[in-house]
Amino acid sequence: MRQGCEAGIYLKASDDGKALVITKMTEDHNHEVSQVLYSHLPNQRKITPESKAIVLELMDLKANKKMIQHKIMNESGKIVTLKDLSNIHTTGRKKYSNNNLVETVDKLKNKFNCTVEISTDEENNLNGIFIQDSFMTESFEAYPEVVFADATYKLLDLRLPVYVLMTEDGNGQSEIAAIGLLVNEEEITLRWFFETFKKYNPISAKTRVYITDKDMKERNVIKQVFPNAALTICLFHTLKTFNREITCDKRNITPNERDTAKEIIQNIIYCKSELEYDKLYKHLKTVAPETVIEYYNKNWHGIRDEWVIGMTYMTGNFMNKTNNRLESFNGKLKSVISCFSTLEDFVEKLFIVLKCVRLERDKNAVKLVQKHPIQTTQTPELHNYYDLLTPYAFNFLKKQFEYDVEYNTLKNTTENTCSCIFYNSMRLPCRHIFKLRKQSLTPLFDADLCDKRWTRNYYYKTQRVFKNIEVVPSDSDTTVTTLYRKKKKVPTTHEKFRKATLIGAKIADLISLASNVHFYRKIEQLEYVYNNWLKGHEVSIQVLDVDNDVLVDVVDVNHIMDAVENTDSENFNSQSN
Repeated sequence: MRQGCEAGIYLKASDDGKALVITKMTEDHNHEVSQVLYSHLPNQRKITPESKAIVLELMDLKANKKMIQHKIMNESGKIVTLKDLSNIHTTGRKKYSNNNLVETVDKLKNKFNCTVEISTDEENNLNGIFIQDSFMTESFEAYPEVVFADATYKLLDLRLPVYVLMTEDGNGQSEIAAIGLLVNEEEITLRWFFETFKKYNPISAKTRVYITDKDMKERNVIKQVFPNAALTICLFHTLKTFNREITCDKRNITPNERDTAKEIIQNIIYCKSELEYDKLYKHLKTVAPETVIEYYNKNWHGIRDEWVIGMTYMTGNFMNKTNNRLESFNGKLKSVISCFSTLEDFVEKLFIVLKCVRLERDKNAVKLVQKHPIQTTQTPELHNYYDLLTPYAFNFLKKQFEYDVEYNTLKNTTENTCSCIFYNSMRLPCRHIFKLRKQSLTPLFDADLCDKRWTRNYYYKTQRVFKNIEVVPSDSDTTVTTLYRKKKKVPTTHEKFRKATLIGAKIADLISLASNVHFYRKIEQLEYVYNNWLKGHEVSIQVLDVDNDVLVDVVDVNHIMDAVENTDSENFNSQSN
């Protein structure tokens, strides 16, 4: 425990070699002697290989380190610190996982059924790895219109950025289209990645728009590789860039000038049309300082169709303003994959995340078949659209259908097309089309108004969970309707009490409004009923004329209960719900 301690026991073998003989023993220590201090020595804290295996398994599962510590200490009887657990995990990862590229590629191809392509430089150094499994290929083949592109960092100890391409399916769910591990984000590396993606996915020619951040190299590459696709900048990155660049120090402006310029620019971002943009742009030029205008014109004015919300919708981006879908997936990656993981460990856990995410997507797809709403819309046209479209698409259409009937149509609106941002973004009928069809007495339901990608039939054909299901045709065209008789539920004691309380409250309210004579008589009647019920007797009630106390009717107690149930059941059920 402390250097220079002379305490010790010296042994030697006996003459016959069968025993050890103590030759010298010194018990004088130059430090405290304690069992607690001894148990904290590194050698005493070592645990068995079996316990180490348990620690590695639990740490890989992201179990709470304090709970792991408690478990190991109880089972081994030794002191185990949190640092010990971290050291075991670190050494274990290095032992069982590595950055062997050949083994990783072999695993990607054979275990995960991936298409893998590798890029190297002239000296055979790694530039990037392109990864796409069969599910990614099928998802992009079915839904190539919009692609989200972004990178996440610090997942690999090789410091490789992880590039993710994502698409949106017919029910608004996100699907991964491809993944790239790139050594850097230079233009030549990005070009290789996107050209490889294009090579293995000819359907990419149908991609209408890429949603990215404002990285110029990435955007230039996408424009060159996919010249027919539009580019839009994520709203979050747009706002973030303006906040970073328009500052007092960088633009040599006052705080008031900065705030005024930012407010106008934020309004510009949310413009719905070119006309609205021009109006605000003129206002910005008259109010903002010269340095701000110079920066704005140089970096933003010329590409306004890529970041002004109303203009980006015209590209057909399905109303997507941000890359939040990708950010959500990147968050899932980081919740499972440790920072600076080895290549092999990254690949294993990447497909754990993909399997989990896909299972959730499949569950939502199965719900479309297994579950149906109890009440659908009463409007026949909306009901037809509900049967035609996925729930995600139907919710968009329903809002347009239910807009105020006084909403005006646009100049270029026809019965089948419109120039508004909703129609161009979603490829679904808008409020203007519905308005014009109402005026011309044209049927409001028309399946051809909706893009095929939003239909249930197309979704069932392309979603992986339905591809292995055999559809058994019916032998009869006869529709059989089964009527189920509603069973009367036996109420619990608590439910009985609540129902009796509701009736009692009504009686109390009624009696409180009576005159004194009638009040005391009714109280006596209630006490009479209560006392007889308490004794287990049944009670019949005579109905008297209020003015002369003449007997009008005799009501059996069972009839009373039936009447009470009929009058109060709706009130009780509504409060129970």
